[in-house]
This record gives sequence, structure tokens and C-alpha cells, in this order.
Amino acid sequence: MPKNVVVEEVEEVATPKKEEPKVEAIAENRSEVSTPIENEKANYLWIIIPTALLVGALVGGLITYFSGISKLQTVENSPTPVVSIEPKASPSASPSASIKRSEIKLQVLNGSGTSGFAGKAKTYLEGLGYKDVAVGNAVSSDFAETEIQIKDNVEEFLDTITTDLSKNYTVAKDTKTLTASSKYDVVITLGKK
Repeated sequence: MPKNVVVEEVEEVATPKKEEPKVEAIAENRSEVSTPIENEKANYLWIIIPTALLVGALVGGLITYFSGISKLQTVENSPTPVVSIEPKASPSASPSASIKRSEIKLQVLNGSGTSGFAGKAKTYLEGLGYKDVAVGNAVSSDFAETEIQIKDNVEEFLDTITTDLSKNYTVAKDTKTLTASSKYDVVITLGKK
């Protein structure tokens, strides 16, 4: 006989099984959880980037400004060449500037009483650059000093002629004015000295 086989049914005890998380569920959870964080980061980036650009532009502008100021101060501190402006020749300013020796008509008169004195003076004056020099004798031969007579229109030349004559002759301090009708610009009467 068959033996009775008792088969016991064993109920399986419900043990919690670890369920494999579904990839889709995790992905959904991530999107749900990370979306606000990423949104906050994105919002901060919109604030940070323009702020950084603004600060960079401000710093660059300040650097440019202050480097320009330092260059300006360097230029201001460097010695500046002094330019002197000389006025143009006026009728009484610089005599030889506007009238040249070669343009003056001279007459040299011998008032010393020494023969050939006017000829020597002519040679001397021509050596200085005078071109038109006439010689003759003065009305008298008792002049102590050399006298100069000059036209008003060439009076600016008086200092030059006086300087030229003073090297070899004693020139009187007083000068006389020639008439405008005179054919000479300057008449020099040589004295004994």
C-alpha cells in the first residue's frame, strides 16, 4: 500500500522582495527633483554673467582712465621747450632787420682837413657791404667828431651806421635829419677824431 505521503504545502512567507527600481521612475524622479535646482542655477547665471561683464567693463575703464591720467601727468611734468617769439621789425626796433647796408645811399664828406680821409672811409664802408658810397669835402674842415645826418624814412638804420662808424671814428651823439629831397639816405661828415 501505498504509503501516504504527506506533502505539506509550505506557504511561502511573504518576504519583501527588493524591487528593482524602474529606470523610468528614477528618471522621472530626477527631473522632478533636479528641475527646481537647475532652474535656480539658471536664474543665478542670468544675474552673475551680466554682473561679471559689468564689473569687468568698469575695471577696464578705470585702468584706462588712470593710465591716461598718469600719461597726462608725465607730459605735464616733462620740461616744455620755451619758444620765444620775437616781434617783427618796427621802424625803431632792429635796424638791420628791414634795411640792408647795400640798399643805403651814403655820402661821406671829409671835414677833418686831412687829405684822403673820405676815400679811406669809403673803402672801409664798402668792405662792410655798403654799395652806393659817394665822397666829397665838407663846407669846413674843423669838425671835431664825425656827424651823421639821416632821412626820416631810414631812421631805423641809425643804430647800424653808428655802430659801423664807431669802430674807427668818434661819432657825435647828436644826429641831424636830412630833408626828404636829399639824394642820399645818410650823409656822414668825418671829424678829426
